[in-house]
Amino acid sequence: MTIKLQQAISSSVSDVVHWFNIKVIDDSRAIIEFVSWSGLKWELRLKYDWYFKYRAALLQVKYPRFEVQVQWGNEPAKGKTLEELRQAKIIAKKATITKYKNKLQRAKETWSDIFPIEDDIHYIRSVEKINRLENEFKQLKKKGVGNE
Repeated sequence: MTIKLQQAISSSVSDVVHWFNIKVIDDSRAIIEFVSWSGLKWELRLKYDWYFKYRAALLQVKYPRFEVQVQWGNEPAKGKTLEELRQAKIIAKKATITKYKNKLQRAKETWSDIFPIEDDIHYIRSVEKINRLENEFKQLKKKGVGNE
């Protein structure tokens, strides 16, 4: 599959959110109990489909004489799409890395102790933090499509 096709599919999936409703209705069509989940990604909706069916079964056992209706669907996503959120995370992580690298560079330039800065415990921790942030950044880039 080409990258553009993958992006088109992922953007079309992320442009909608899914919902799942369970209603218990009596003989006069009055709603006895209503359970709803909304704002679900497609993957999450599929992952927890067993749970939604389980909850419907529990309601059927709780109200054996009444009708249990199960409905699900999707609606357009409001706000930012998932891809936009991923991009924002990538940009924020990159900014954080740059901020810490600049602070570390300034600390190196203004270092005036007898011992080298590489032996300082704060410097070592800062370098480790930058390495950790860079690894998280690489993981974000792998998960999402970071076109930068």
